[in-house]
Amino acid sequence: MKYNILFCTLCASILLAGCSSASLIQEEAPDQTLEKVPVGNSLQVDNANDRFTLVDNNGTLAADGLYYVSWGIDASIPYENCDGDTVDLYDASLYLLLGEAKNPEKAQEHMDNWITAARSNYEILTEEEITCGGQSYTLITYNCTNEENPYDRGVSAFCTNGRSAVCAELTCQEQFTDDLKHMMADFLNGCTYTD
Repeated sequence: MKYNILFCTLCASILLAGCSSASLIQEEAPDQTLEKVPVGNSLQVDNANDRFTLVDNNGTLAADGLYYVSWGIDASIPYENCDGDTVDLYDASLYLLLGEAKNPEKAQEHMDNWITAARSNYEILTEEEITCGGQSYTLITYNCTNEENPYDRGVSAFCTNGRSAVCAELTCQEQFTDDLKHMMADFLNGCTYTD
């Protein structure tokens, strides 16, 4: 039990720390041509937005029921992260973490842990309930406060669907002018749950 909580917290930290930690869990380059990106056994994501570059589609954590996918948005530049690795820093990035649990109660626990981590790592501006594609989400908007985070602000969406929990995080650099809430809603409307 302690291991599961620690592991979920570690995964949330990867998303919420802002240290461009994708290199820690990278696999081979994902297939950019997929129309739908499967995530675990319970989610498919529409991959049709040509502004989004599929950066990672990682099943390495799958033994523990966790899946990680990320997209870069618009242009990228080389950036040295806090681990000293050079990574592509996009104008904005979208990160998705899916946790497939043994039961709906465990999925709710995952989601609650991720929301708690977000509330403690960001300066929360708003929190609301939204519905996209027939699925309810808790949506938060925030400013990034970690000095090592190259991103300025963001929006995150959290939900459970049956035995699955989802955390989707869209963060951007200061000069990015697109409406993050609108972009997140479009992304979530392209998510299909199969569980």
